[in-house]
Amino acid sequence: MNKYAKTTPEGTRDYLYEECDARRKIESKLSALFKSKGYKKVITPTIEFFDVFNRDSAGLRPENMYSLCDTSGRLLVLRPDSTLPIARIAATRLRDAQYPLRLYYSQRVFRRCESFSGRSDETSQCGIELIGASGIRADLEILVTAVEALGYCGAPAFSIEIGHAGFFKALIDDLDAGEEIRVAIAGFVETKNYSALNSLLDTLPESKAATAIRSLPRLFGGESVLDEALSYNPGKQGVEAINCLRAIYSKLPLLGLGGKIHLDLGLVHRSNYYTGVVFRGFIEGSGLTVLSGGRYDRLIGEFGRDLPATGFGVETDALAKAMLDRGGLFPDELADVLVFGEDGCEIQALMHANELNKDGLVCVNCLEIDAEKAKQRAQTMRIPRLDIVSSTGVTTLAVNAGGNNGE
Repeated sequence: MNKYAKTTPEGTRDYLYEECDARRKIESKLSALFKSKGYKKVITPTIEFFDVFNRDSAGLRPENMYSLCDTSGRLLVLRPDSTLPIARIAATRLRDAQYPLRLYYSQRVFRRCESFSGRSDETSQCGIELIGASGIRADLEILVTAVEALGYCGAPAFSIEIGHAGFFKALIDDLDAGEEIRVAIAGFVETKNYSALNSLLDTLPESKAATAIRSLPRLFGGESVLDEALSYNPGKQGVEAINCLRAIYSKLPLLGLGGKIHLDLGLVHRSNYYTGVVFRGFIEGSGLTVLSGGRYDRLIGEFGRDLPATGFGVETDALAKAMLDRGGLFPDELADVLVFGEDGCEIQALMHANELNKDGLVCVNCLEIDAEKAKQRAQTMRIPRLDIVSSTGVTTLAVNAGGNNGE
C-alpha cells in the first residue's frame, strides 16, 4: 500500500489558484525591476554537487541539505542556496566576462528547516548579485534596490535593518572562548535569543568583548548606536565596520524613508560568507525575514577567482502570502465566452475559440454532450456568452445567472 501517496512531505505544500497567481505576480514585478537596472537573468541547476556547499563559509550543515547520488556515486544536493552557485558561475563560466557583472535569479531553494519554525523546506527566491564591484557606490546600489523591491511588490509597511559582519566578527574573535561556544553565541545573536546568550556568557570570564556582546540588543536604532558601539573599543576591524556603516547610513535619508531603515549591530547571518554591510527586510503581515543580503568579498575566491561582490535575495512565497492576506490580488476574472461544438464540429469550435483568443477574449472549450447542457454549464461558471458552433455557422447566446437565455 502506498502509505504517503495522498500527502506532501513535511516542509512542503501544494500551491493552488490565487496562490500561484500571487507568486507569479511578485516574480514578474521583481524581474522587471532587476532588468530595468541592467541585471541579466541566470538559472543554476536544481541539483548541484555537494562540494559547492560543503564549506565553512556557507553556514550550511549537511543534515539540513536534501542529498542524493548520481549514477557514479557522487554526492549531490538539491540547491539550498542561490548565491553559492552564482559564485561558482562567476569564477568559472563567466571568468573572463567584463566586470562588474549584474546578475539576477528567480528559482527554488531546498533546505531542511526545524519543525514549527514557520519556514518551508522548499521556497521560491528572487535576487540579484553585483559581482566585481566594491566600495560605497555598489553597497548603496544594492541597498536602494532592496528598498525598491519591497515597495515595488506593494508592501504598504516595511522596514530594513542594516548591520556589518565585521563588527560582530571583531567582538567574537576577541572573546576568550572555544569554537563551539562561539558558534552557539552567533546562533543566539542571529535568532535574538538574548536570554540564552546571557546565560552562556555567564559561563565565560568577564571581558571587554563579552560586555560588548551583551550590549547588542541595545545597539539598534539610529546613528547614535554607532557612537555607543565605539565606546566598547571594538578594535581596528570593529572601528572600520562602524565607519563604513556611518558613511552609508548618512546617505540613506535622501531616500525619504524616515523610520523605515534602522541600524542593527546585532545582525548576524547564518551564512558565514558575508564580510561587510549586511541587511534584512521585514514587511507588515509576515513574521518572517522576507529579504536578506549583504557584501561577500571572499566567497568567489573560494571557487578560484578573487572578486568582491554584494547582493540580496527576496522570499517571494512570503511576499505572495502577504499580498493575498491584504487582498492585494484581484479576484479571478471570469471567462468571456464558453464555446460549444456540436457533434462533427469539435475542431471548428476549437478554431473559433482560437480566433476569439486573438481578439483578447478568454474562452473555455465546452465538453458537454449537447447545447442544452452547454447553456447550463455557462450559467454554473457564470460565463456571460455562449457560442454554439454547428455545420451552419456560429450562434451566440447571452447567458445570465438567473438562467434566462436569449439570442
